[in-house]
Amino acid sequence: MSAVTRLIALWAVFAATAPPATPPIIHAYYLGGEGCHGCAVGDDTIDRLVASDPQVRLVCLDINRDYALAQALLVVAGLDALPTAPSLLVGTTYVDNAAFGPTAVQRATDAYRGEGAPDLMPKALQIEPNADKALPAVLRKWGPLAVIGAGLLDGVNPCAFATLIFFISYLAVAGARGHRLLAVGLLYAGGVFVAYFAFGLGILKALLSLDAFPAIRQALYGVIAMVCLGLAGISVYDARQLRMGCPTAVLLQLPEAFKQSTHAAVRRGVRSRWILPAAFAAGAVVSVLEVACTGQVYVPAITYVITISDTPAIAMAWLALYDLMFVVPLLILLALVLAGVSSKRLAQWAEHQAASTKCLMAAFFTLAAVYFTLKLGGLI
Repeated sequence: MSAVTRLIALWAVFAATAPPATPPIIHAYYLGGEGCHGCAVGDDTIDRLVASDPQVRLVCLDINRDYALAQALLVVAGLDALPTAPSLLVGTTYVDNAAFGPTAVQRATDAYRGEGAPDLMPKALQIEPNADKALPAVLRKWGPLAVIGAGLLDGVNPCAFATLIFFISYLAVAGARGHRLLAVGLLYAGGVFVAYFAFGLGILKALLSLDAFPAIRQALYGVIAMVCLGLAGISVYDARQLRMGCPTAVLLQLPEAFKQSTHAAVRRGVRSRWILPAAFAAGAVVSVLEVACTGQVYVPAITYVITISDTPAIAMAWLALYDLMFVVPLLILLALVLAGVSSKRLAQWAEHQAASTKCLMAAFFTLAAVYFTLKLGGLI
C-alpha cells in the first residue's frame, strides 16, 4: 500500500469516527409578561417551538419589568422598533406582537440554522441605562392620535353635548358666576371623568379576561366590526335627518327618559345646598346615564386600546387619555361661558354642527369596522 493510499485510508477512518460538527447557537429573546394581551398564547408557542429547540439559547423577558432591557436589545440589533408583547427577537429579525404566531416564530429561528444568531445581551446590558431615550418614538405612532380623536368625538357626541349645554345653561340661570361657576364646572367635569373612567375600566378588565380565550376574542372582533358597520349606516341616516330639519327622527340619541333623568340630576346638583360635592355627584350620575348613547363609541375605542397596549397598565393609561379628551369639550364650553359667550349662542352652534358631528361619527364607525375586520383576518 502506497503512502498516499495509506493517508487516504487513515482520513476515511478519522472522518467516520469524528464527532459531528456542533451546530451554531441561535440566541433568541422572548418578550412576554403576566397579564399582557396575547401572552398566554405566545407562551405556549414559545414552549412548543423555541424553548425545546436544542440549537436555540432562549432568554425570556417580562415587558412589565424588563422594558428598558428589551429596548436596548432592539437598539443593539439595529432595529427602529419599540418592544411589544408577545414578541421574539432573533439576530436582526424581530417578530412583534402584530406578526407573532407559530409560522413567523418558526421562520425567524430557521433563518439562522446555518450561521447562528449572535448574543446581543452583553451590549444591551451596557446601553440599558440610556435605552429609554428611544421611548419618545412611540409619540410618532398613530395610536395616540386615534385615542385622542375618538375621545374628543365622543365628547361632542350630540346626545352628550346637549347635556353639557343644558348644564352650562342651568348654571347661568341659577346665577353662578366667576369663581363659583369655575369651581362648579370643574367639579362636574371631575365627576364625569371619574365615573366614565370607572365604567370603562370595568369593560377593559372584562375584555382583558378574554386573553386566555383567543377564539372568543377573535369572534368579538367580528361582532364589533359588524356593529360598527351598522352604526356607520345609522349615523349617515341621522345626519341626513338633521340636515332636513327632522331632529326627532334621529335614531342614535339618548332615550327621552334618560334625557329627563340627566336634566333632573343637573338640577338637583346645582340647587343643592352643598353645591360643590353635589356638582361632582351630578357629573358622575350624568356620565353613567349617558353611556346608553356614548357607549356606541366607547366600547369599540376600549377594544382598540387593548389591541395597541402591551400591558394592562398601558391600556389603563390609554383609557385615562381617552376619558380626559371626553371632558375637554365641557372644559372648553366652561371657558367660553367664563369669557362671556351666552349659553343660547352655544346651543345654536351645537344645533348647527350636529349633522357634521354625525358625519364624523359615521367615519369613525367605518374606520373601526375596517380595523376590526383586518384584526379578525390577522392582517394587522
